Amino acid sequence: MLKKTIESLSKKQVNQIHLPDDNLKILGNLRDNNCRLLIKTDNNQQVFQSIIVSFNKLNNTLVIDELFPKATFKIKKQTLFYCEFHEKGAITSFTTRFIDRTQSSGMPALLMEHPSDIKYDQRRNNFRLTLKPGQNSSAKLSPDYQPSLSGMIKDISNHGLRINIHGNTNDSIKKGDILQSCQIKLDESRSIQCQLTIRSKHYFNHPYRHTQIGTEITDIQLSDRKLLSNYVNQQQRQQCRLRATGRL
Repeated sequence: MLKKTIESLSKKQVNQIHLPDDNLKILGNLRDNNCRLLIKTDNNQQVFQSIIVSFNKLNNTLVIDELFPKATFKIKKQTLFYCEFHEKGAITSFTTRFIDRTQSSGMPALLMEHPSDIKYDQRRNNFRLTLKPGQNSSAKLSPDYQPSLSGMIKDISNHGLRINIHGNTNDSIKKGDILQSCQIKLDESRSIQCQLTIRSKHYFNHPYRHTQIGTEITDIQLSDRKLLSNYVNQQQRQQCRLRATGRL
C-alpha cells in the first residue's frame, strides 16, 4: 500500500525538496535508533509521540508511526506537524505536512512530506539568549555605585548577562568589580535578584553612546535560579519553534 501511495504521489509531481547530506544523516540516525519524536500539530496543542519508519529522498516523502496517544481528531491533509527530538542537551527539530494515512509492515502509519530543513540547537546551561531590540528586560545594578547604574539586557544565560549602560562608564566600573543586590527584570511578571561580577567591558559610540558589560552571576538564591532557568529554557524553545516555521 505504501509503494502504491508513493507511486501515486510521483505521478502528481510532489514538489522537489533536496536536503543537505548532513540533514539526511540526521533523519537516518533518528530512524535507525527509533528515536521518539515529540510532535504537535498546527491545530492542536496536545503533545504526541512517534518514530520515523522510513524516508524516501527521491519521492520526497517521510513515513512516521501512528501517533501516540492516538489522535482523537481527524488529521486533515496538509496539517503541519512540529517535530522535536531531545537528547544530551540538544534539540533536533523540523516541520512536515501530513499527506495521507498509509501502512508500514502491516501497521498503520502516516505519510508526510519530506522536511525542507532540519534544525539542531544545543541546549546547555550557558546557552546565551539574545534579546530582541525593545524586548522589555532590564537590569538595575548595585546601589553601591553612585550615581546608580541601570541598563538594558542584551543577552542572558543561566550563568551571566551582557548589559548595555547608557554613556561612558569606564571611570566608574572595572573588570572584577562585584555588583551586589542587582535587580534583573526578565519580563512583565518575573524578576530576580542576584550578585554579578564584571568580567568584561567595552565602550561603543554606535548606534548610541553606551558601555557594554559582560557579567557572571556569582550569587543567587535557589528560587531565583529556577525562575531564570525556566525563563531561558522557555525563550529558547520559542525561538527554536519560530526558526522551524521560518518566522525567525
